[in-house]
Amino acid sequence: MAVFVRLAGFYAAAFAVLGVYMQFFPVWLHDVGGLTHREVTQAQSGQILARTVAGPLWAQRVDRTGRPTATVVLLSALSLCAFLAFFAAHGLPLLFGCCALFGCVYPPLHPILDNVAMTAGRAHGFRWPRVRLWGSLSFLCAIVAVGAWLERASSRLVAGLLVALLAVSLAASLALPKLVRPPNTSPRAPVGQLLRQGRFVLFLVAAGLLQGSHGGYYYLSTLYWRSHGIGEATAGLLWAEGVVAEIALFFLIRDAAERLRPTTLLLIGALGAVVRWTLLALTADVCCIAAVNWLHAASFGCTYLGSMQYLRLRVADQLQTTAQGLLGAATSGIGTVLGMLLAGEVYDRWPAGSFAAMAGLAAVGGILALLLRRSRTGFRRDESQRRSSASTTQASVSPAPPSVS
Repeated sequence: MAVFVRLAGFYAAAFAVLGVYMQFFPVWLHDVGGLTHREVTQAQSGQILARTVAGPLWAQRVDRTGRPTATVVLLSALSLCAFLAFFAAHGLPLLFGCCALFGCVYPPLHPILDNVAMTAGRAHGFRWPRVRLWGSLSFLCAIVAVGAWLERASSRLVAGLLVALLAVSLAASLALPKLVRPPNTSPRAPVGQLLRQGRFVLFLVAAGLLQGSHGGYYYLSTLYWRSHGIGEATAGLLWAEGVVAEIALFFLIRDAAERLRPTTLLLIGALGAVVRWTLLALTADVCCIAAVNWLHAASFGCTYLGSMQYLRLRVADQLQTTAQGLLGAATSGIGTVLGMLLAGEVYDRWPAGSFAAMAGLAAVGGILALLLRRSRTGFRRDESQRRSSASTTQASVSPAPPSVS
């Protein structure tokens, strides 16, 4: 129970940062940084491109050293230091550089954290979606509270709030259970081992396009809705509704998700994304948006669960963290950059068309998921391997707080 609570506490702290950064930091870049809508997406692409390269390298470091928790603590400290650079930057080049610096250290900790939670869950008898649910709840509370606060306060305060939340996240990381496991001693780099597998690469591209289709929504939806008279508080509620749908999915589907094929979940996510973005391209009515946003459970939730299920069943233990890092690079990295930049280019000419572009990306991702489903089964870990892995991990997990060294 103590391990669950410590993990849940860090998820809550880390996802509060994520919620404020994703929804409200673009507003800060626009209002305080002086960037246009297109420049906001260009600056944010620096963060995403940096995490695309840095994420797999940090994850590979975890598999090489066998010290995932210590790496999370280190990244939490570096994230706080990196974000302070934003206070000295103005204009697109400097803000792009700050976003890239932040992207090298903050986003990579999330896939490593997911792997820590999955490993600890197997060792201590709880399922990782239940602990991650606390991150979703924190994300929900953060965007609702900050959205309501910004209705009365200046957007200049967003950066200071993020510094405070990053400090809380660092403190929470120090309480994480110490997790040590045997390092990967193979002479071949884990990244290279995985990228030589054609099916794994196909999976990365499919998942990357499906999650990347959310890029325009993440970074432009608040600005788009605000241009139609929807305030920050209402935008926060609309975002929160999507997160409620995600939480409901994680709570209700629970064990059932493990009985579905990974590609089944990916295809459900693709269908949900295509329908969702198409409908959002057709209307900016608050009631319609509120109805459509329940599809977040499919477009994000099912895609996320399908991706985690694929890694659990198709990737060997000694490559798990690196695979998680590559997935993060594909989804929150390359895929999101593609979706965000495409939406940003369309936005200045036809704002609603940015959602139509996102629907196109999701459709391509769905086609690739279907090809993955029809391809050869490939590697699948059997139940005895999973039980052996869980028993090995049990001996390696200690409730003592980790050190950064």
